[in-house]
Amino acid sequence: MALLSVAVIVLTVLVLIDLVLSAAIIRRLRETEAKITEMNTPPESGIMLGEPMPEFETDGGELTHADLAGGPALVGFFSAGCRHCPTQAERLADRAPEITGTGVRVVSVLTSGDGATEDLAPTLRKAGTVIVEPDSAAMMATFREGATPTFLMFGGDGRLLARGHDLGAVLDGK
Repeated sequence: MALLSVAVIVLTVLVLIDLVLSAAIIRRLRETEAKITEMNTPPESGIMLGEPMPEFETDGGELTHADLAGGPALVGFFSAGCRHCPTQAERLADRAPEITGTGVRVVSVLTSGDGATEDLAPTLRKAGTVIVEPDSAAMMATFREGATPTFLMFGGDGRLLARGHDLGAVLDGK
């Protein structure tokens, strides 16, 4: 009988330990989910929905606000050291015929402090105009963006319709 009581006590302790560990795992999963949601949610800095495209001219004068005026435009910001940029650049290149087929002008802004743009630039050129910014990141500052990849979809009236870090979500308006 004493052996049975000891077994019940040991089993009870094991069940309690399991409950505590399960609660800790659930808490960690919730924290991770919150971090992922935060990573996928564009920051409140930057151009807000409905705001007009800012006036700009690239350092080399290759592109100005006037070049994009009067029609819809998708502006994507990428950086050479960005972990998610190659995947989003491939998606942009793959969907370029669909995007440009609807009259949307695609502009990719590629920044790099170390000059290593040769990996992303050819892929981005498949989608449209590519502006390479060495250190300055002036275009990112003009558009008040601080993270890459970021996509900004402007309507024909020059106002921001959608923004985000995932091309599919921006194009689908989610």
